[in-house]
Amino acid sequence: MAEAEELPEDTSVGIPLGPSISSGAAASDANYCYLILFNLNKKNNLGAILRSAAAFGVRLVLLVGRQGFKAFCKKSGQGVVPIENAPSVQEAVDALKARHPPGKLQVCGVEILPQAQSLHSSPFHGPTAFMVGNERGGLTREQIDHCDSFVYIPQFGGGVGSLNVACACSVVLYQFSAWASSSTKGLGFQEDERPAMAVPHGSGSFALQGPRPLPPRNDGGGESAFRVKRTRSPRSGE
Repeated sequence: MAEAEELPEDTSVGIPLGPSISSGAAASDANYCYLILFNLNKKNNLGAILRSAAAFGVRLVLLVGRQGFKAFCKKSGQGVVPIENAPSVQEAVDALKARHPPGKLQVCGVEILPQAQSLHSSPFHGPTAFMVGNERGGLTREQIDHCDSFVYIPQFGGGVGSLNVACACSVVLYQFSAWASSSTKGLGFQEDERPAMAVPHGSGSFALQGPRPLPPRNDGGGESAFRVKRTRSPRSGE
């Protein structure tokens, strides 16, 4: 396998990270959100997806078969999301399901398939790991075989055939966070406090927090089911 292209560092102006945030709901009750990323070719898409993951409450991102990357937002500290590497889609799915009771975690593919449900119907049922497809080919057969359900994003007016993968992922993650926040279980922590700003500020508007806690493995197998390379964005200025 050819060495994967590394992601660029984010050199935008950032603000220091605060203390690690505490869980707002018990691990067994929270609607945890995860991402399994496989077969993405463009570093800009991967970087944008990781940024959205930090914004919309993703607890853990598993990169399948890819290790050559830099922590996104490395210098600025604009968001923190744990990233692990899994050797295969099967091992990624197994590792995430091991963190929850049997049958609790659903793997949801984002793809236009006959069995896919509209994102507008909020067809979620609890902790969910999302998989998005390749920029050109969509989900692979292997990914489809490991999904428990599928969602698609409705469009209007026939303007484009589909959304960019990073854009589509952001829409799905936002919709899941809105659904989870409307339930009593939530994402496992509270919505960030809206910044008090007299004028538009843009970058660095929200106060940043430390790494999000992960639920322990449900099968007693320890922190991870496989050897991982975990990367977190360090504090600003490091």
